[in-house]
Amino acid sequence: MHILTKVFVVLVSLLAVALVPLAAVQANNQAGLKQQVKDRESQVSAARMELDTERALRAKSENDTALQIKDLDAERSRLQSDLAQSNLRARGLESDIAKSTIRLTSLEQTIAITAESDRAKTALTTTLSEELDSQRTMVVDCERIRIDLEQKLGKTDSDLRVAQEALSDLKEQVAALSNEKSKADQVVREFTAKFGLSDADAAAPGALAPVADRNLSAQIIDVQRSDDIVYAEIDAGSRDGVKDGWVMTISDGSRFIGKLRVTKTDVNKSVGTVELEDVEGRGPVQAGQRASVRKGQ
Repeated sequence: MHILTKVFVVLVSLLAVALVPLAAVQANNQAGLKQQVKDRESQVSAARMELDTERALRAKSENDTALQIKDLDAERSRLQSDLAQSNLRARGLESDIAKSTIRLTSLEQTIAITAESDRAKTALTTTLSEELDSQRTMVVDCERIRIDLEQKLGKTDSDLRVAQEALSDLKEQVAALSNEKSKADQVVREFTAKFGLSDADAAAPGALAPVADRNLSAQIIDVQRSDDIVYAEIDAGSRDGVKDGWVMTISDGSRFIGKLRVTKTDVNKSVGTVELEDVEGRGPVQAGQRASVRKGQ
């Protein structure tokens, strides 16, 4: 055998031995990255649900407190109106008592002067005294009603202050929740910028992308751009298992670039439209970058 042939055989053997560990390391890295993406997606989804639930509860509590304050304001207005009417009635009764007192004094003087019979004098005095006692009782009742109304008004004012303080606390909590939501949205944006949307989020409304039945990585060999659509061609086709509708992840090393939705497959190449491209942020889609898909996505 020629010496060059022997050297070539040895080099090929060494290259095969070196590639086996590299393939194993690549498979482990892909599995770890997949699990990390799934964990981050679960955390983001849980944070969204928790924030939405907390915001709904805070909004309901704020609405209930506002309704309670409205009812307390109405009750205070009614009590103030009743108190004003009672005061007006009390003043009227006081005026009647003063007039009755004047009448009683005048009648007593008239009785003394005219020297009417003791029976008529006693009956008249009794009648006027009963009327005076009745009016005094009415004044006492009005005063008691006024005191009760003032106490109720004081309690209503206290309840209103408590409700207003509770509403202020709720507003502070809502502001804090809004701040937390902004932070969560920022985490989601950073996550999307790094890993892109999940395939379910990237799919068009009402359409389901076919699930990949294998792990596949291909190289972008050509990129064509029009006014509003970017097309990319990869070096894998139906012979490699690529199917129309697959959503593949475009990356440049470990950096996420965008998504490739396969629209046409040939035997050994496929063409698709580029989605989620951020030319200024992550860079444009270019030939030489990788497009990959994982089984089950």
